[in-house]
Amino acid sequence: MSPVIIFDPRYNYGRGVPGLPKQIHGFVRQKPSLIRDALLAAGAFRDAELMGPQFVKVDDLSAVHTPAAVAALSSSSAVARAVELPPLKWLPIALVRHIVVTPQLKGTGGTCAALASAAEGRWAFNLSGGYHHARPDLSHGFCLVADVALAIHRLRAGGKRPNILVLDLDLHQGDGNAAVFRGDQTVFTASMHEEAVFPFPKLESDLDVGLASHMEDAEYLDHLDAFLSDITERFQAQIIIYVAGSDPFVDDPLGSLRISREGMRERDRRIARYARQHGAALVALTAGGYSESSPAVTADGYLEMMGVLGS
Repeated sequence: MSPVIIFDPRYNYGRGVPGLPKQIHGFVRQKPSLIRDALLAAGAFRDAELMGPQFVKVDDLSAVHTPAAVAALSSSSAVARAVELPPLKWLPIALVRHIVVTPQLKGTGGTCAALASAAEGRWAFNLSGGYHHARPDLSHGFCLVADVALAIHRLRAGGKRPNILVLDLDLHQGDGNAAVFRGDQTVFTASMHEEAVFPFPKLESDLDVGLASHMEDAEYLDHLDAFLSDITERFQAQIIIYVAGSDPFVDDPLGSLRISREGMRERDRRIARYARQHGAALVALTAGGYSESSPAVTADGYLEMMGVLGS
């Protein structure tokens, strides 16, 4: 079955606003479009269906966030704190929403669409999403919306309750998903991350592996194999939501893991092979990545996973 690729130009931060820097909070603002362009150039769209995201508005977030957290998205100062961009607090909320809130609402809609496709057995690649620091009562770490939580809520509202593994290989621990799904027997949260970086304190996932700084490919991939083996002993997933942050890459300025371009490709190949081995549908989310290399590294990984699906 062919994969689904989910994209909307409104995924890009600050679209159409003049004078904004190329990167915002370290993110390449046009990262989703750059990933799309790389996939298009590689021919990925020949064998995939391109889909737009589902509709999500601020009020929909009350299903997974507290009233105070939802209300904070209507405050320029609160959004500025959450995304760690103090100048935003001086801007009108309509402009702040356009620059950073709407892109994450659109990305959340993409995660919802991706999970809905996975529930039908199709692998899905969202060119945004993975806002894994957003907790029910707190937006922080540039994550405003608990996109995975809302996607699972919508799936359950439609009467489906598959066993879902939230597999997080972003540089940073997925504290938001850990908070949302604590005690949920049908969702298993697993995070392998650099221990010495944000967030502080970390919240307990079902499985956490904190890596030493300056780790290189061979040791990293050994840890990944052991991590996946441990998951297998504890949980049988029907769907894997893969938070595929590119920030373990060697040139990322927010961490000190030293994973090469080939190491990142191999990481993603192993995740795709794991999903195939266990008969699980795979959802991939872009998550973090703070260097100019991030779009290309993410596109590389998506192409590797699509290649495993097609092999």
